[in-house]
Amino acid sequence: MSYTVENVSRVLNRLDMCFTVDASKRLVDRKLKKVERPSHHYNTSFNYLVDVQSLEEYSINECRLDANLVHSAIYGGNQ
Repeated sequence: MSYTVENVSRVLNRLDMCFTVDASKRLVDRKLKKVERPSHHYNTSFNYLVDVQSLEEYSINECRLDANLVHSAIYGGNQ
């Protein structure tokens, strides 16, 4: 599963970690795994997507956030 940088920005905003797309892009460039954008069907200004698993692992392992909180922010509900 992958998200656009703009979607990652929204998730990070829900987690009170980053509040702008530029800040999210810097985090993606430094810490998260990028995946090639498979088609032009994604509404994004970047030529890559972000691996959701890497976002989840970063939030839980490096930022020490609660797993339920992270899952809720990323997937939109408790898992």
